[in-house]
Amino acid sequence: MEQLLEEEKPPGLTPLFRAVNIEKALSLKNIFFKYEGSSLTGTQKDRISRLHVKRAIQMGYDTISVATCGNYGASVAYFASQMGIRAVVATPSFYTGARNDEIYDSGATLIKKDMKYEDLVDYIKDKSVEENWYDCSPGSINSWVDSMGYESIAYEIVNQMGHSPAYVACPLGNGTTIAGIYSGFKKMYRSGKINSIPRLIGSSTSLGNPIVYSWKHGYRKIQELEPARIVETEVNEPLVSFRSLDGQKALNAIYESRGVAIGINDQEMVKFSRLIANMQSLQVLPASASALSATYRLLRNRNYNGDVAVILTGRGH
Repeated sequence: MEQLLEEEKPPGLTPLFRAVNIEKALSLKNIFFKYEGSSLTGTQKDRISRLHVKRAIQMGYDTISVATCGNYGASVAYFASQMGIRAVVATPSFYTGARNDEIYDSGATLIKKDMKYEDLVDYIKDKSVEENWYDCSPGSINSWVDSMGYESIAYEIVNQMGHSPAYVACPLGNGTTIAGIYSGFKKMYRSGKINSIPRLIGSSTSLGNPIVYSWKHGYRKIQELEPARIVETEVNEPLVSFRSLDGQKALNAIYESRGVAIGINDQEMVKFSRLIANMQSLQVLPASASALSATYRLLRNRNYNGDVAVILTGRGH
């Protein structure tokens, strides 16, 4: 099935640049931003949604479906509209719905359910089988496409830098993005295109994420959290979860790269998103800014060598 997409690996081509003002403000060195917010719908999700829509059409589906907290749904709806296929987007009814207007404007069917996100993924999985929809939700039968899409971030970083960085920082929700990035670096290392694999800095909410929890407590097997113990807010919606659907892949990547996973509170995410806006004139989601916050926590008192690539996964609204 992978042959279907061999010609459709996304170019991405999001900018990477040195964040000199941030370096001065935080007394860090060699900080580079990889700005995924420059993509068509404003997040890294475009890298995978276009691939999924293309594959759904190639396989003869007339509908593509996804469970989302917003960003992924807006991306899938956009590309489905562009390529002439129906999209069904499901979101938890209690989420802020910051991107619902975009989803509606793209002509998608929006389903709101009084469910936790993780339960909504299961709902869409069953509904897709029942209705013969192509399910592109994280953890679905089609999720191998996600790794292909996010590997392209690693390839671009190496092409743009001319070498592999010492560190790569990336936000953690389900863990899909960081797992794909690591896969890309690992493939390049095994093929001899790079001499080293970056250490991963995973950032997420301090209010409930299984990857951060598992790494912090030294677990090698991802631990599911008690749903009642996580706290969802408007700020941490893209990151909070009690079950990270690609959490084991992400946890493995962090351990294998000798990396870390750090929980960030809402106030710090907002603070760093404002810092990025003030110092680099970039509007980024607070959840995306968590990657810079985690980088600062890890490296602020460390005499490190090499470059640091910070993935800013989404632009602010």
